[in-house]
Amino acid sequence: MPARYGVGGGVGGSLPGVLGPEELDGRIEWVPIRPPRDLPEALAARLGSDDDAGRLVLGVLGPLRQLLEGEPLGAIVAKLPLPLARELADAELNLCAKVAPAAGAAEYLAEVSRLVLHPPETAATYVRAVFAAAKAVLAPEEARAVEARLPPEIAELWRGA
Repeated sequence: MPARYGVGGGVGGSLPGVLGPEELDGRIEWVPIRPPRDLPEALAARLGSDDDAGRLVLGVLGPLRQLLEGEPLGAIVAKLPLPLARELADAELNLCAKVAPAAGAAEYLAEVSRLVLHPPETAATYVRAVFAAAKAVLAPEEARAVEARLPPEIAELWRGA
């Protein structure tokens, strides 16, 4: 039996609760991870809580709204909280009424940069994060339907996320 682990050199007795390497069971700290339930939750898991997930989702998906009209947009909207889903789905509401539809990757990234109020380099990171989070919460056939509606340059971004 190996010697009991102890902390020495301090003033006083041994510290309560100190475990040695042989006494530590790594299974105690294991916590099962559940998959995200909605798009903002999946995005927050990727970016952290410092970023406004709702603003980023609208900024990234707003320019794609007209292209995704129908089943693909419905699949994405189903993975959003109600106020955010309403704003993305209804073209007459605040953000989506003022957003130019995406044509190519350069114009799309410039529009996302304008909407999320960050430089294009940061906006590109947000686009990848939102696309990856969307693909994580959508069923594979729904993700393929979204990709099929996107222009080729933007579809490449979707595949790469």
